[in-house]
Formats: sequence, C-alpha cells, structure tokens
Amino acid sequence: MPLKVTLKPNEKILVGTAVIANGATKSELVILNRVPVLRQKDILTEEQADTVVKKLYFAILNMYVAPDRERDFHNLYFLLLKQLIQLPIDGRGIDLMHEVSLCIIGGDHYRALKVCRKLIDYEAEVLSHGEGSNPSLSAEPEGQSDAPRGGGDGFHQSCGDDG
Repeated sequence: MPLKVTLKPNEKILVGTAVIANGATKSELVILNRVPVLRQKDILTEEQADTVVKKLYFAILNMYVAPDRERDFHNLYFLLLKQLIQLPIDGRGIDLMHEVSLCIIGGDHYRALKVCRKLIDYEAEVLSHGEGSNPSLSAEPEGQSDAPRGGGDGFHQSCGDDG
C-alpha cells in the first residue's frame, strides 16, 4: 500500500537511505514501495543520544534504516536494555521496555521507535522528579566504543542538524 507523506516547507525526510529536503512550499510525496521512512523530527543523531534510552532509540533507528545491518546493533541494544533493567524503574518503564523488545522481535522497528519515544518521555519524567538521579541513566554504556556507528549513509549529520 502506498504511503502518502505531506512535507512542510524546508522539511527533511529520510526515504530508504536518501535524505530528501523539501523546497519552500508544502509538497506531497507518494512512496510506492516498502522502504524506511522517517521525518526529520524522528531522527536522533549519535551526538543527541545522551542518555541510556536515547542510545537505545539510536540503536533501533539504525536497525530500521539499515535492515541488512540490523544484527550489528543487537549487542548494543541488549547492553543498553540490560543497563535499563538494572535501574530503579517502575512497572510503566518495564512495560515500555517489554513492548519495545516485542516490536524488535517481531521485526517492526518503526513501531519500536514510536514506543521508544514514550520510553524517552518516561526517562525524562523520572529524571525531572529526581527519582532517576542515578548517574547511570546518562552514562556511556560499557563497550560503546566497539558499537557500530551510523553515518555511513550521511543522514545522521544532514537530517538531524536543525530539529
């Protein structure tokens, strides 16, 4: 089924591995085949991934946009999930982590990103209430330097630079 996307003036969108920048007026695209599609607002760069949950989102994002390299990001995903499980979080956070994992297992990475956005909101809420003052919420995961990095297709820098 075709996907119809309406772009705002100057909005960027990722279609497959191509970043498309809209011109000065509103426009519509119809995508006829099944490829990863993300609006600029849904893209998180590696530099913006400054908490454990945002790093989890970044790993899922890379699984979604590069399905042929999905397995490259599994170790990072499980490492981050393990860190989250060890934190003092309530049932709501655990339910969101469970739902994200079910989406990953089912191969629905787009839905996993949407649920992970809720987990990012949850994390921000916990941190703002001081309940998550544990520094591990924003710490670098062990082994991060060995993790695969996005950026081979250029979308990380060019699509997330202004929003």
